[in-house]
Amino acid sequence: MEVTRIIHPIGQGAFYTERICSKDQIYNVVYDCGSGINKNAPKRLIQEIASVFTSNDVVDILFVSHFDNDHINGIRELKKRVKEIRNIVVPLVEKNDYWFYCVENQNFIAFYDSLEEIASHVYRVKPNINDERELNNQLIDLTEREGGIINGGAKFKWATIDWCYIPFNYDQKVRLEKLKAELAGQGVPVDIFTQDLSTIWGYLDKIKKAYKKVIPDGANKTSLIVYSGGLTSRYIMRQYQYCMRPRFCCEFCRHPFLRPEGCLYFGDNDVNQGLLLADLKNALNQVIDRIGTIQIPHHGALKNFNVGIFDINKNQKSFFVSFGIHNTYGHPSMRVIDDVVRSGSCLFEVTENRGSGYMQLIY
Repeated sequence: MEVTRIIHPIGQGAFYTERICSKDQIYNVVYDCGSGINKNAPKRLIQEIASVFTSNDVVDILFVSHFDNDHINGIRELKKRVKEIRNIVVPLVEKNDYWFYCVENQNFIAFYDSLEEIASHVYRVKPNINDERELNNQLIDLTEREGGIINGGAKFKWATIDWCYIPFNYDQKVRLEKLKAELAGQGVPVDIFTQDLSTIWGYLDKIKKAYKKVIPDGANKTSLIVYSGGLTSRYIMRQYQYCMRPRFCCEFCRHPFLRPEGCLYFGDNDVNQGLLLADLKNALNQVIDRIGTIQIPHHGALKNFNVGIFDINKNQKSFFVSFGIHNTYGHPSMRVIDDVVRSGSCLFEVTENRGSGYMQLIY
């Protein structure tokens, strides 16, 4: 079995692909597909999608970390380019909570309600809460492809290969309840979001004020975290791209070596919230030592970062961060870069420059 993992150079967004080849079987997996701030996919992302997929290809799993445009605005383009998207995996959002996301992304409802049009089977991942914050032994055989609501920590895999995907949805109900309480304190009716648009519009200023007070960084700072890696076998990983370490480290960066092959995709998560890192280590306990590569959350934003991320796996040595060269957010934070490099880890910066793409070959 061979796996090609690519962190695509599309700028301020995320488009990560894995291609698994096993005998006569090929499986394609995508984590997020978006770039920029607009509703539609920018040219650079469209080019990158076309460079990796043909009309004969099937996307076996599409993971959507959250619903910001810079993570989803290329999905329609992806669907047009391939033969089929078989499975899509997203965080579960209850209908009563739709408004929570619409404050930030007016396209949310149209996207979330059309998931069945995007993929043949839809999996919605419940938040990991309370006693559920431990390894979930549920196994989802992708040859059956049933879809539905699942618990975080379930393993997605094919019966014929030693590779799996484990999504983890950190609970944000606490923040949501705080927001509801703040709205009530400002005199906004409890059932406001079940009313017609004209009624909601009358309370819009109060809604925005409460929203910014309780959730200054936005609803989507909670994202679907996904582990990708083996279960039993050990692999050799070869990785390509220039890194920020001294020139003599090229042997580390460019030649095959025995390293953990697993990858942890963080999306735009704020790893400072609650007990996220501790909960994550518990939930992924049986595979934690296989994690060799970690995505720096939220394009390297300082507020979303915590040095505790280095303790997920002490043997883990590779980080990558996706960002746009001309972004107006100051991503990535120089302090985050300093922390990663000082930890002795290898840092890969992936921008819209084509030469910055980061590839791993695993076999």
